[in-house]
Amino acid sequence: MREHFENFFVAIGSILIGIPIGFFVGIVCWFKFPFQIYYQARANLAIQRIHRAEQQIKQLQEEDQDIWERHINRMEEKKSYDN
Repeated sequence: MREHFENFFVAIGSILIGIPIGFFVGIVCWFKFPFQIYYQARANLAIQRIHRAEQQIKQLQEEDQDIWERHINRMEEKKSYDN
């Protein structure tokens, strides 16, 4: 009989302790989750912007090299006219 009371009190104690703790953890997660999503979205956006900027820099560098190569070719063509 004593075991039944002990099991009953353990079950009631677990419920009385588990429900408030579960409620508290749920509330904390409920408030924390949107902020985690927001921070992750901001980080992904920053990474995308960095990649786009790197691609633009690479494209501009390639264009600059083409401009200088064209300039050098023109100078070489003018050398043959000067002589």
